[in-house]
Amino acid sequence: MPSQAPGLTGLGVKGAALHQQATAELAVALLRPTVPEHEIHQHQHADMHLVLLLAGTYVSDAAGMPALCTEPAVILNPPGTEHRDRFRSHDGLFLTVTMPAAVLERLSNGRSVGDEPRRLPRRSLACALSLLPEVRRWEPASPLAIETIVTELVADALPRPLPKIGDKLQRVLDRLEADGLPVPTLEELASIADLHPVYLARAFRKRHGIAPSDYLRRLRLHRAVSLIVRRRPLSFVATELGFFDESHLHRCFVAEFGITPGAFRQLALSRAEVSHVQDARLRRR
Repeated sequence: MPSQAPGLTGLGVKGAALHQQATAELAVALLRPTVPEHEIHQHQHADMHLVLLLAGTYVSDAAGMPALCTEPAVILNPPGTEHRDRFRSHDGLFLTVTMPAAVLERLSNGRSVGDEPRRLPRRSLACALSLLPEVRRWEPASPLAIETIVTELVADALPRPLPKIGDKLQRVLDRLEADGLPVPTLEELASIADLHPVYLARAFRKRHGIAPSDYLRRLRLHRAVSLIVRRRPLSFVATELGFFDESHLHRCFVAEFGITPGAFRQLALSRAEVSHVQDARLRRR
């Protein structure tokens, strides 16, 4: 377990810290898992913590998570969470934010985020990724930036009333996130939801803030994040995920995350790791 960061709260998780910082109220760290899966037992966290998964195969009981998660995700663990979340191997990479329950109550303006761990919506990923440059390049304004980012993530965690057609929209999401299937038509999605296409389009945008097509584009970029952190060349990522070329990937990545794919790789991996990957490529030439 990494040493406790300065401030009021420790990290609350086990791993080797590549970078860690803290304000008076929040601890944030970029880590790699170090404890074998069989040594992770059921445990409880007194503080609240957010987990940003960047790479590796992760097992979690949080609502909204697949049985094995291999893509980026943001998980909220409220104070008192008891679980056995763990990585299947040591090739993982994750970022955590930890805070006492009293700080969470202040940031949420007294509203409850619930008692159960759960995955935050996909829109939260771009916000969570902006924690990376702050923890890597700590400067005087970073504590304010960290608190602002975390406040936005807490807002995403606050419960929102589900529309009456919530179950139908979930079926649409399941189809959009299914691997290996062709891009659906709006007519197909409407048939899955048993809704008129116009009504589906309006309901989907009202619920998720974007159109189904943009949801697919966002999903593709989230898969790009996973491949980049797994040290895949950007040319491979572009081809594998159906971008026209590396420039197309670059433009879309910047539009979604506000950072270039290359700069993100530098932030997500330690300099030593990036240098090792680059040296290995040179040796293969």
